Amino acid sequence: MLIGITQGVVMSVLLFRSKNNKRSNPFLALGILAFSWVSTKPLLHTLHLWDTPFFRYFPNGADLAIAPLLYLYLVSLIDPEFRFSRKHIIHFIPFILLQGYLMFIYFSLVGTSDVVMKDQIANSLYFNPVKDLESHGAALSSVVYLILSFKKFREYREWLSNTISDSSFPEFKWIKQLLLLCLAIGAFLIFNYSADLLFDLNRITDLHWTIFSLFGAFSIYYLGIAGYKLPNYELKLQEDVAVLSSKKDLSTLKKTAPSQRDTEIVKVINDALKKDKVFLNPTLNIQELSRKLSLPQQEISQVINAHFHKKFRDLINEYRVEEVKKMLHSEKMSHMSILGVALECGFNSEATFYRIFKKNTGLSPKEYRRQSA
Repeated sequence: MLIGITQGVVMSVLLFRSKNNKRSNPFLALGILAFSWVSTKPLLHTLHLWDTPFFRYFPNGADLAIAPLLYLYLVSLIDPEFRFSRKHIIHFIPFILLQGYLMFIYFSLVGTSDVVMKDQIANSLYFNPVKDLESHGAALSSVVYLILSFKKFREYREWLSNTISDSSFPEFKWIKQLLLLCLAIGAFLIFNYSADLLFDLNRITDLHWTIFSLFGAFSIYYLGIAGYKLPNYELKLQEDVAVLSSKKDLSTLKKTAPSQRDTEIVKVINDALKKDKVFLNPTLNIQELSRKLSLPQQEISQVINAHFHKKFRDLINEYRVEEVKKMLHSEKMSHMSILGVALECGFNSEATFYRIFKKNTGLSPKEYRRQSA
């Protein structure tokens, strides 16, 4: 447990000093620190420090800070226009109130050496009911912020599919892994609190909290390492900030009945794909296509969704895959490597190309070339 807490502190320092993702890393660093701080709670009991006058009622209300910090980390990572401001302090009001109360209790009792007397005074100040409220609040906070995070991430993925074809653009699989890990932690936390509340399990054993602490130590290590190794996505997103400004417009897409204009737009899009081969541009996005076709971005997205029954990103990649297949069949291109062919056809990420090609054909590029030889 001590190792996990130490790792958390070290990784937080590294994240604060990292040159990548400078806007979002502080939230992750603080989230890991808060997690490490919470992990000291069972340590006070296992080392019997809680039974000493100095550590009795030691103030630790960081439970309520973890979920908001990880939520703001997600938002700041995927939104280049995000800036922390006074309005975001509202997320931390429960933590501030609780930590203030716990500090008041601790410093009010720090001069009392008799443990029994400390307990009596603390009970008169409603310490136990407030701690129960903290447990419920931490569980509720985990649920609420997980829902908000999944919603935010789903909106980003939806926008990405409708707007960007650049295969190097971040899909943030790391965020999905982070959310799943937080879901596991939240479920574990709710289970432990429920077991203590319904069955008084904490009076019988603290094994469930020891296991949670070990899982927490692993989580701290994973979050720190994975977050620290993350590429500088903020730089990539800032480069495309003009495209990102279209996010709000595209998020309001609605299904509408087909019209004559839609049919004309379908023809224009087909010409752009089949004749002009706009998909060969590896950084093609909805804004560039809009300028080329002299059509509103939202209208293009709406027509692609309604008539092609695909997202913008999927449609462009489908044409790229078809172009790759043609080139792999061509004897003139037999001297080129598979990656070289992929780059010629608009892909700019090897890993993404292999994944998309197999998704569309059911075969890896090597298997397809071998079969077509």
